[in-house]
Amino acid sequence: MANHGRLDQAAGLRALLSPTPCRSISLNGGRGGTGATALAINLAAALAERQREVLLLDEFDGLSNSLHRLRRNQTWHFEAVLRREVTLADALVPTDAGFSILPVSARATMLANLNEREQTWLAQEFETLVASTDFLLLDTRPTTLAGVPSLSLAADDVLIIVTHNAESITDAYATIKVLHNEYARREFRILVNRAASLADAQLLFERIRSVAVQYLGTQIQLRLVGYVPEDDKLKRATRLGRTVLEAFPDAEASHAFRQLADAMLRWKRSSQSHETPGHFVYRLVESSRILTDRLQS
Repeated sequence: MANHGRLDQAAGLRALLSPTPCRSISLNGGRGGTGATALAINLAAALAERQREVLLLDEFDGLSNSLHRLRRNQTWHFEAVLRREVTLADALVPTDAGFSILPVSARATMLANLNEREQTWLAQEFETLVASTDFLLLDTRPTTLAGVPSLSLAADDVLIIVTHNAESITDAYATIKVLHNEYARREFRILVNRAASLADAQLLFERIRSVAVQYLGTQIQLRLVGYVPEDDKLKRATRLGRTVLEAFPDAEASHAFRQLADAMLRWKRSSQSHETPGHFVYRLVESSRILTDRLQS
């Protein structure tokens, strides 16, 4: 019994000394101006406010991505990493809000042509990069088409962003359907953007949940994690190239993001989160190969 007690103590000590594993959360928006990128930026800022190390992985390029929103410049593009000219860490872009952005936009053909050794190197680079990260937020491309692997597959949590816009509701259901039917994903978290109130958000959530259960079965688990109110100060902050928490700390939207961040710190781990951070690299390459094949066919 004494030995058993010492073993328990040793296990407890190891658990205290070992770092908390990185929590990966995929933010999935769709058509209809869901505001997923603005939500990703401000959630990252709210988590950073709570002294968490946050990395925002951005699949978008051009005027729609998080770097442009925050008026940040890239020293090294992701394609320079793929050519082995710089490390993945060199491509990181710090922000004034306390988190970092890693743009992973590249030509699909370039990603598709990575060989096994290059993929392994990139995956190891990514594993090293997130070793001290508490939260990895993924601003991902919409997942509404079957057959194209999504970065959401490698995430611990899938967060669906939805508004009252009809296209947004359609895409939210399409995302759930694809990830469930193609990849057996069962657990989804729903965040309602631009809601008038909690009651308003709950009504929209119940609408989506009832359709999902009706057509996909009762094994589907949807959870409403909260809502962000319609707030002109959020739009004004975006136009200023800042987070709403920095520009207008007492705005309704700022309070909503802080409440969401507090809730995220308490989330239980999904039963379907088995993949390591390096798997994001393999998903990215696999998606690019399928897209390249489609463009060439």
